[in-house]
Amino acid sequence: MTSELRTALDRTLLLMRDELTDAASDEALLEALTETEVALTADAQTLASHTAQCILVTAAILMARSGHRVHILAPDLPMVGPQPPLMNDDGIVTALLELGRDLLPGVEFSARRPPHTIDLEVCLGATRPRSAARRTISIGAGAWSGQIWSRPTTIYSGVSPFGGMVGAALVGGEAFKAAMNRLRSFALNTDMFTQLFFPTSSVTSSLAPGTPALSSDLGEFDVISAGAIANAQLYALGRIRQVKGLGRVIDDDTGDISNLNRNMLLRRSMVPHAKAEALAALNFADLKLHPVTTRYDAVTAAAVGPLARHVTVGVDHIPTRWAIQRSAPHWLGVGATSHWSAMTSHHVPGLGCAACLHPTDDPDNGAVPTVAFVSFWAGLMLAAQFALAAGGHSLPLDWQQTYITPLRPETPWRTPVAQRKDCSLCGVSKQGAVAARAERDLGGERDMDAR
Repeated sequence: MTSELRTALDRTLLLMRDELTDAASDEALLEALTETEVALTADAQTLASHTAQCILVTAAILMARSGHRVHILAPDLPMVGPQPPLMNDDGIVTALLELGRDLLPGVEFSARRPPHTIDLEVCLGATRPRSAARRTISIGAGAWSGQIWSRPTTIYSGVSPFGGMVGAALVGGEAFKAAMNRLRSFALNTDMFTQLFFPTSSVTSSLAPGTPALSSDLGEFDVISAGAIANAQLYALGRIRQVKGLGRVIDDDTGDISNLNRNMLLRRSMVPHAKAEALAALNFADLKLHPVTTRYDAVTAAAVGPLARHVTVGVDHIPTRWAIQRSAPHWLGVGATSHWSAMTSHHVPGLGCAACLHPTDDPDNGAVPTVAFVSFWAGLMLAAQFALAAGGHSLPLDWQQTYITPLRPETPWRTPVAQRKDCSLCGVSKQGAVAARAERDLGGERDMDAR
C-alpha cells in the first residue's frame, strides 16, 4: 500500500486499534480495509427515484472512504438532482467512477460484476442479487427512516432524502464489520469484539418521530466548522428536493489528506484549499453557502458578527460551543463523535443549553480516531434536526439528545438535557435570545457578545 493511502486512512486505523492488539500491523489493517469487497446493485426501475440515487451515492462514498472496493452494478441513469461532490453532467455511474479516481489514493469504483465471491452484496429496494456474495442484504427507506433487511424491501419516493441516507449509513457500518472480522485473530477481547462487529441482519432506524412534513426552505443559517460533521450535514441538506437557503460556513482550517477518510464532500483535488471555501464552491443549486475563513471563538465572535437564528456546530472544542451558545442563537444544534459513537443535541431557550450538557472542558490535542460512517451519522442526525427546526417543527423533549453507536444501531439512546442549577450560561443564553430577537427586529448591528 502507498504511504499516501496510509496517511489518508490514518484516523481510521487509529480507531481500529481500539479493538486490536499491538500484534496487528498497519499493513494488516490496510489490507483488511482494501480487500473488503462490496457490490451495490440497483435495477433501472428502482434507481429512477431520487431517494434511490441518494442511497447509491451515499453508500458508495462511505465505503470508499474506508478503503473498501466497491462495485457499482447499476444502469447509468441521469441524475434526478444534484449529488455533490459528483459532477452533474454525466450519468450517475459515470459520475461515481470519475469521483472514485479523486478520493483515496489507489481506491476506485468498478462498474463490473466481480467474477469471484465477494464479502457483501447490497441490493436497493426490490432489486434482485447479481453477485456471488458471502452475505446479501437490501436497503429500504421511508421519509425519515432507513432499514437494512435480509430480503427485498421498498424505497420511499418523495421530498425527503433522509430515510435513504439512513439506509446507506447502516450499510456503511455493515461493510466495515466485514473488514474488521478479517482481523478477529488480533481482537483484544474476543467476546466484546464479537458483540460490536456481529452483522446486523435487519434493523430500522429513524431520524424523527412519526413522519413530519419537510420544508425545502431552510432560510438563513450558520454552520460553524467545515469538518466531517459539517460535510455530512451539508451533504444531507443539499439532497432535499428543491432545497433553498443561505448559509455561512465559518472555519479557518485548510484541507488535509487525512480528512479524506470521512469528509463526505471532499475530493482529493480539493485538499489544499480552505475548507469553508471548498464547501461554498460546490453546486447545491439554490442552497447558497458563503465562506467565512475565521475560527469562531469568544475572541473572534465580534468580527464574525451576529449569528443566525439557526446555528449548527461540529467542533470538538467545548469552549467554542460555549461561545456560540453565549451568542444566543434561537436554535443551536451540536454534532460530535467519540470513537465508534455519534451524538447530537439541540438547544433552545427554556431547555438545557450546550454548557448544561458539557459543563467542563475536556481538552485533547491528539489525533482523533474517526471513521466515515460514524462521522456521517453525526452530521446526518444534525441535518435532520436542523431541517425540522427550520421548518417550524419542535422535536419531543426526549429527542433533545441522541447518542448512537452505528455498529449496533438497534439501541439508540435519547434523552432530554437537564438544566443545571449552577449553569450561569443558561441564564445568559435566555436573556441574550430575547435581546437578540429584539435587536434583529429593530435592524441593529451590534454584536451580541458585547451586551
